[in-house]
Amino acid sequence: MTLAAATLPVITALLDEAARKRYAGGVLGVQAKPEWAGPDEFDHNGVPVRVVRCQSALAVREALLDRGADRWLVVLTDRDETELGLGITAHLAWQRLRRPDPWAAVQDKFAATRVDHGLVTAASAQAIATGLLAAAPPDGWPPARVGLLTADHAFGAVAALRLGLGQVGEPVDLPVVLRWSTRADAATAVADLRVIAGDALVDALLAWAADRCGTCASVVLPLLRDGRAADTVPMGLVARVVRAAPAGSGPRALLGREVGGQLPEHVLKVWAEQAELVTREVISAEPDAAARVLARAETLLDRVEAGSFAGESAIIRRGLTARLAVLGESLRRCAERAAARAAAGGPDGPLVDPAVLPAVEEARSQVEGHALAQHPDEVRVPRAMASVRLARWLSRTAPTAGDLGELAARQRDEDAWADRAAAEAWTGVDDETLAQGLRAVLEAARLRRDAHDEAFGRALAAHVEQDAPTPAGLVHLEDLLPTVVLPLARQRPVLLVVADGMSQAVATEVVDDVIRRYDSWLECLPDDRDRRIAAVAPLPSLTTVCRASLFSGALTTGERPAETSGLSALVKAHGLTARLFHKVSLDSSAAGYALAHDVAATIDDTAGTALVACVLNTIDDALDRSDPGGTAWTADTVKHLRPLLERARTAGRLVVLTSDHGHVVERRQGHTLAVTGASSNRSRPLDPTKPVGEGEVRVRGRRVLLHGGDAVLAVSERLRYGPLKAGYHGGAAPAEAVVPVSVLAPGEAPDGWRLAPPQSPPWWRGPINGGPTPAAAPARTKAGMRAQHTPQAATLFDEPDVAAAVLASPTYRDQRKRAARAAITDDQVARLLSALLATSAYRLDPESAAAALGVATVQLTGALSQAQRLLNVEQYPVLSRDADGRVVLDTTLLRDQFGVTL
Repeated sequence: MTLAAATLPVITALLDEAARKRYAGGVLGVQAKPEWAGPDEFDHNGVPVRVVRCQSALAVREALLDRGADRWLVVLTDRDETELGLGITAHLAWQRLRRPDPWAAVQDKFAATRVDHGLVTAASAQAIATGLLAAAPPDGWPPARVGLLTADHAFGAVAALRLGLGQVGEPVDLPVVLRWSTRADAATAVADLRVIAGDALVDALLAWAADRCGTCASVVLPLLRDGRAADTVPMGLVARVVRAAPAGSGPRALLGREVGGQLPEHVLKVWAEQAELVTREVISAEPDAAARVLARAETLLDRVEAGSFAGESAIIRRGLTARLAVLGESLRRCAERAAARAAAGGPDGPLVDPAVLPAVEEARSQVEGHALAQHPDEVRVPRAMASVRLARWLSRTAPTAGDLGELAARQRDEDAWADRAAAEAWTGVDDETLAQGLRAVLEAARLRRDAHDEAFGRALAAHVEQDAPTPAGLVHLEDLLPTVVLPLARQRPVLLVVADGMSQAVATEVVDDVIRRYDSWLECLPDDRDRRIAAVAPLPSLTTVCRASLFSGALTTGERPAETSGLSALVKAHGLTARLFHKVSLDSSAAGYALAHDVAATIDDTAGTALVACVLNTIDDALDRSDPGGTAWTADTVKHLRPLLERARTAGRLVVLTSDHGHVVERRQGHTLAVTGASSNRSRPLDPTKPVGEGEVRVRGRRVLLHGGDAVLAVSERLRYGPLKAGYHGGAAPAEAVVPVSVLAPGEAPDGWRLAPPQSPPWWRGPINGGPTPAAAPARTKAGMRAQHTPQAATLFDEPDVAAAVLASPTYRDQRKRAARAAITDDQVARLLSALLATSAYRLDPESAAAALGVATVQLTGALSQAQRLLNVEQYPVLSRDADGRVVLDTTLLRDQFGVTL
């Protein structure tokens, strides 16, 4: 009979079994080769153990002389029990010799009654069993199900408890293995297990894990076996890129060499798909692991010489770079002839090539589909997206505008959003191809904006000289408190926030941030309006002129004392109470407090103070010390704004967010005109020696409060009269003179007001899709602009006719009778259908759908439910929403249910 050698794991397993039989110590006799590679003495579970090799019965007898009840003596002998006799075996635990059967010990460790035949007959089965014993936790392995120890249970337990691969009792598959491989300690855990349990167990375990990966077993196993677990996901990402390379090409051969064999197409496909899914999860949940995976993927991409195909990857950073380059080239081609188009058809006509627009949108979609597009450290994508928005804006005919009211409305509704996009794009990128695309679009946008600035400046000068009444839909800044703010304060207490220097463009950004990040704040509009109120500043658009006039409710000039006294007199005349806080008061908060105590207490005092006004100087200060055009303006960026909003919300105050004037940004492209007596970098007195030149306008009248009522103001953003700064105000550009006004409510709108529909223009929200511009709710005021959109290729439907045909159909009329109490109007339904039919995929994002219906985004669900009652005949989903919240129109069902002719 061939005897096995005893090993430390087998001995300790036998000692554990003896302990469970209530043996506290004694003699453990083991029939094995009298060889021992372990320590002669050691402690096991606090009990001393001594191992003695005995090649004869006499040697066993001598060893027994050293036995003790409180310690273990392990006797290794190749003699059998007949040779030892009862005199010796009577002293042994169990009164017999035990044989070192590692599988019996393993069975015991797993509380199993039997072991799967495949385990005990596998190659290196004894070494695997020994490894399972060596790696066993102190309390043993998880019990085998129904008493049968299978390979899945054994290896799954080791994988979970020793490697952190999967969960005990849960199946292991390719995604589980890939996720585990992204852990920083994955390779170390395998190496540590080799030291503890030996190569046989680890090799069998890795083969088992790879086999669980199905199609990808052939590529996963070599990497795991070679200690390259960390390459499993990065190389899968590279597999996506390699798939774009021709069959038999270098990249495919080099990748195959990495895993030691051929790579069939179906293996590459599954490997790439699963690696990408896992990486997307890791990017959102474990940034450090994601950084390791992506950095390694870049290295492997070079190793297999597949860099030229990087754009195929929606995960690897170089793939994003390649996609951005495609977008940049599309933008460049789109806008390269903008100057010629402007010369031929004017700056208000389409300035970009409509034939290239689909390529721009396709490239944009590819960029947005990349896993890193929303990464907080990725600055190129938002700048590229801003340029796409500018291209959309330039693809449309600008709304025509003649008088000051229409020009100011155009600034508020269109151009300010373009200015916001331009500010984002202007900050630039390091990628040459993308930078060229951004530059081309920015230059095209400048052509249109220059023309709009000049038109506004002329209209403003005429308005002031004629002392014309306030244009319909606008308000003179000095009338804002008497006509808007104080009437609101009579209803509910108000917090008036005056963000000094905030332009319309910056206001769009700040208000968007407040509404989207703070669910409690909802923007409101007067019942008869669909657009925000805008105010026209007195001139020059300087703080001493504008803010004093704002707080006084009359044209005047002055510093802070004049503002305080003016507000006091104004509110007293209206029978109200108010308090004004400037920068010194707001900056005087105690340590640890976001707001000064008196500011917070006054906001809380809703019964005693109807109007609290706070002046915030962050934006105006930026004109001197930083770059206002490169700042992301949020409720946090504007100092004190966020805590003021929080305090106002708690107190139940309405918030009116406005400014005293706007600003223009210095782009280092302008020039300085040396003048005498300038009141600012953008305003000067009339000087016979320096007549009004290009980029300037003469303004005179009672609304000009400096220079004797007769001044020259800069209109061009590239003209200044003083030293170089980050930005300026004082001129007659619409970015300076059109003052934003937003009313925010912490809940329901005040009486006479309603929740505002989305204020962004359609080109800001949705992609260019080759169809007509989606319809928006018609303005509720006669001061709307005469919109003329670019004729574009028709979609499958001629949407006005189709929408009208649906509403005129007997089915719809019957539906309307059934839902007679529905608040939604036929006009709203028609606009929604028109907007949906104008898109290539018949889908609208929530904001665009809300805009078409003329409701706030928070009201979309309710309005859409009413529209579905009218359109979803017999519950067929003509109108529905997808998993991303987009509104979807099923055109087949629309045709079938309403009998419309295509």
